[in-house]
Amino acid sequence: MPRRATPQSFRLPLLVVASLLAVAVLGWFAVQWASAPTTTGITLAVGDGQSGDSAFAAPGQPGNGSRQLLTSVASAGSTIVAVGTDTTSPIARPLFIFSVNGGKDWELGTVIGPPGYEPVPGSPGRVTGGNGRWLAVGTDEPGPEGRGMWTSADGRTWTAVDPARLSPFLAQDRITDLARTTSGFVAVGTTVLGDGTLGAVAWVSPDGQSWSRVDNARIGTSDKIRGIQSVIAKGDQVVALADPGAGTATVILRSDDGGANWLRTATELPDIRPEPGALAVGKDGFVLVPTGQRFGGDGVPVHCSPDGGQWSECGAIGPLSPQGTGVRGLASSSDGIAAVAESAWEEYVVFRSGDGKKWAKSTDLGHIPGTLRAVTMTGDGLLVAGGDARGPGDVENLAVLMTAERGKAARAVPLDAVAGLNRLARNTASVLASGGAFVAVGSANGDAGIWTSGNNGANWKAIESEWLGGLGRQELTDVAHGEKGWLAVGSTMADPVITKPLLVTSGDGKGWRPGPVIDVPDGHLFLAPRTVAAGPAGYVLAGEDQTASGIVPALWFSPDLKRFTRVGKLPAGGAGIRIQDVAATPSGFIAVGSSGPAERESGVVWISSDGLSWKAERRVIPEDARSAGLRHVVARDDRIVAVGAAVTDEGSRPFAAVSVDGGSTWEYSWLPAEEAAVVLDLTASERGIVAVGSHGRSSEGDSSVWASADGLTWQRHALVEDGLGGAGAQWLGAVTISGQRVIAIGRSTTGTTDNIIIWRSTLTSEDR
Repeated sequence: MPRRATPQSFRLPLLVVASLLAVAVLGWFAVQWASAPTTTGITLAVGDGQSGDSAFAAPGQPGNGSRQLLTSVASAGSTIVAVGTDTTSPIARPLFIFSVNGGKDWELGTVIGPPGYEPVPGSPGRVTGGNGRWLAVGTDEPGPEGRGMWTSADGRTWTAVDPARLSPFLAQDRITDLARTTSGFVAVGTTVLGDGTLGAVAWVSPDGQSWSRVDNARIGTSDKIRGIQSVIAKGDQVVALADPGAGTATVILRSDDGGANWLRTATELPDIRPEPGALAVGKDGFVLVPTGQRFGGDGVPVHCSPDGGQWSECGAIGPLSPQGTGVRGLASSSDGIAAVAESAWEEYVVFRSGDGKKWAKSTDLGHIPGTLRAVTMTGDGLLVAGGDARGPGDVENLAVLMTAERGKAARAVPLDAVAGLNRLARNTASVLASGGAFVAVGSANGDAGIWTSGNNGANWKAIESEWLGGLGRQELTDVAHGEKGWLAVGSTMADPVITKPLLVTSGDGKGWRPGPVIDVPDGHLFLAPRTVAAGPAGYVLAGEDQTASGIVPALWFSPDLKRFTRVGKLPAGGAGIRIQDVAATPSGFIAVGSSGPAERESGVVWISSDGLSWKAERRVIPEDARSAGLRHVVARDDRIVAVGAAVTDEGSRPFAAVSVDGGSTWEYSWLPAEEAAVVLDLTASERGIVAVGSHGRSSEGDSSVWASADGLTWQRHALVEDGLGGAGAQWLGAVTISGQRVIAIGRSTTGTTDNIIIWRSTLTSEDR
């Protein structure tokens, strides 16, 4: 069955240059596909859009399923910026929360670029800035989407750095920390060397856009230094902490030119872990405090250096509670230095110092029910601590910010009042019309979601069932209807590290019950279906199986919804194959997907007569393309239509492939578009074929519909009214046809909003 594309589906840039054929006027307007023969011409109405927020409600769970994580906080003058990630929606987005008046008022930052239908390249793990230049960087290993890095002039509006400018950062590099210098920025981290060992690496930039790499040979060989973990700057004087090549003594590095050249100091501090947050700047130089460690006595030692070269023990922070884990992090500004220490489980206290030598207890932060990850201090002495805490729902995680003035009680920043920050977590992944009913599946507030509607697709009701919830996160990704009833498939993650199949069935689409149990053998981290198809022979599921040795496709078959049998033998063992969609055909089933890296993908076609024995057909790739992958497939009469994305000299373009011999041979055509475009779902009926998606850059695109009588000649229909276009990103991600009625569901997002949209139209053909 067709389904909404998942984040794993998008590993190609989506730049499209083609011709646009669209007509738009007010109200309902019929567009005739004039290029099709008159005997098969089809007419699609413009239709109307409406909000789906109330239609696709979450049935009564506590909380709203929001999931935010704050990872770093920084300040300069009266501007404070906290960064992290927000995974509330299906596509994660970078999170920026800022204040420009010293913490009195807080707003959600604006991000130029995704989120749209494409996954973002990582999320910010560190932030720093001042004097009109701010920088946030991802600290995780870069994924298929690339490395995350953003710049800002004011802390309010953030723009992703062009990936073409990040060539000094290699795939095996990981950024661990960064600092603002007089000359720009310095970032430090670790890299994997040619012999497989870890080495130190640094980068310098005047503006966060243009970067120069400082290799380990210019910092220290791997037998001396394994990687840099923490960095701080005072002007262009830079101090960094690094892992030793051997032993347990922290290596201290210094630079006098903003990080371009490095020296190893003569000082080594034994049994002190180099971690971000262990360094600060005082009025007399640099200060180092062990974090997350306890030593003999009731305090922790403090080390000082006037220039980062010579270090000596200069004081102690304490007394510390024996129930805590020690100092969690340092913050410094022109007002002095602050150290946040854990006094008990999720209880914190603040010590302050002017020079790092004499410390005094200042404020009890009190109970922070979660994880404290970062601290900063403004020039006025306001301490800001950031982290995240558990919410009322079993999967909810909420951002936390605390502020404390010198000598005053700490207070929580009311983040629930920040517009656009906390949103209901929900997603409509697939929709299907059959038997006079519409069924949509997805997730809501951490549980699987099913919504049903009558034959008009306008009024939706959430199904309330214990089988859709439980501990952890559940979601449904596709739905099918066959002779034995309805089947919705997805995954459940009751265990923090194991994802298992989730199947629910229904005889009438109204009452749902657990489907057959699919066992997960030991050692399988992720085993779940993502898509399902139903035909006369039965039901086929397709998903993936992830173990420590890699990821392979997984297929199952059931003739009667009583028991599913996993397909044991896949073509070529399934190595390197990603199955994206399955469909029932007159002769059995077809599965489509791709193989190979993004820049050298080829379309994969597997066919089966019984759902158990599969064979591979020739790879699918248009003649003018150097890379292509299939994303969706439908069968209409004796015609199989698949759509995907292909890379040509003009960029990435959506294409269609049509087979009239069961998938052995294919004829190709390009879907019309004059900007970046993507097809996110595909459906077919006796009246025609409809594809939905987005037209325009992922972060600025509008909803788009393509229709065809034969799968080869397509016309694009731009949708810009009724929330289907406009500011932000809009797209349609799931579509179905019932008689003449076409129903599509999608999203409309901006930096502060995230809404579900429904589009309803009619499709007619001249010969039916």
